[in-house]
Amino acid sequence: MTKKMTLKRVALVLVVALLVVMLCSCDVLLSILLDGMPEEYEIPEGIAEIHFIDIGQGDATMIMADSRVMLIDTGERDSDNVLIDYLQAHGVTKLDYLVITHFDSDHFGEAEEILNTFEIVNVMIPEQVKDTNMYESFISALDENEDINVIFANDYVGDSLGMGQLNMDILAPLKNNYKDSNDYSITMVARWGNIKFLLSGDAEKEAEEDIVERYTRLQLDCDVFKAGHHGSRTSSSQELLDKASPKYIVISCGEDNKYGHPHSEAMSRFEAIEGAEIYRTDEQGSIVFSTDGVTLTVKTEK
Repeated sequence: MTKKMTLKRVALVLVVALLVVMLCSCDVLLSILLDGMPEEYEIPEGIAEIHFIDIGQGDATMIMADSRVMLIDTGERDSDNVLIDYLQAHGVTKLDYLVITHFDSDHFGEAEEILNTFEIVNVMIPEQVKDTNMYESFISALDENEDINVIFANDYVGDSLGMGQLNMDILAPLKNNYKDSNDYSITMVARWGNIKFLLSGDAEKEAEEDIVERYTRLQLDCDVFKAGHHGSRTSSSQELLDKASPKYIVISCGEDNKYGHPHSEAMSRFEAIEGAEIYRTDEQGSIVFSTDGVTLTVKTEK
């Protein structure tokens, strides 16, 4: 082989390498253009806690941050006052936000009792109407309490609300004509500093498709993901999980529940996320995350 041919081969290798670098750079640039630059947020003072409360087959999530309290869903109507006792045991007398993700009984059954027990500043609900006595009673109780500020989540979709230093990005519901009650679920990202929690109620396939289509990877990326619809096979789609890429997954469901939650199909998707840790209220009781805005710790309360 002549020296001239060797130089040509070296030049060819260099050109190919340069093209590879340019293509990779284009991919990075395209990703930035589509998803936005990674963000570093201002780190708030103090510690925030998020409690995924074991109330059996249902949802109840409490966020304590900046001397304020938010309760997201209440579980079923409960004569044993499990949720109320839990809140009071943690010193709660006032709720700055009561969020009802949607009007299925396992998410708002205890809501009217909560209204009667605690001082409540704001109630956030979706623009959903249900033809049930429980719904009518709850709405009547809201109407009678003029001191409560009622917020319709649909009016804030795409915007952020604040509870002190806690930031809440309201992502959904994106429509007001879903066929499935679960798809009306309020979906939000609660953020304390750099730590994000993605909470999607019972949002199912159609609502998740709308969310994935509208929001970028940066907007859906989270540290903790509460599994949709108690770990049902019809929620927590692969497309949503790919964008969210959570480090922790929390499944709120009752022990030996009649629905078989969490379903094996959803569990397979969760278990395939490299490095992700899975927590379940039916196995470990209430699950509490604490964060200073940079680091995150978790403990269970069985």
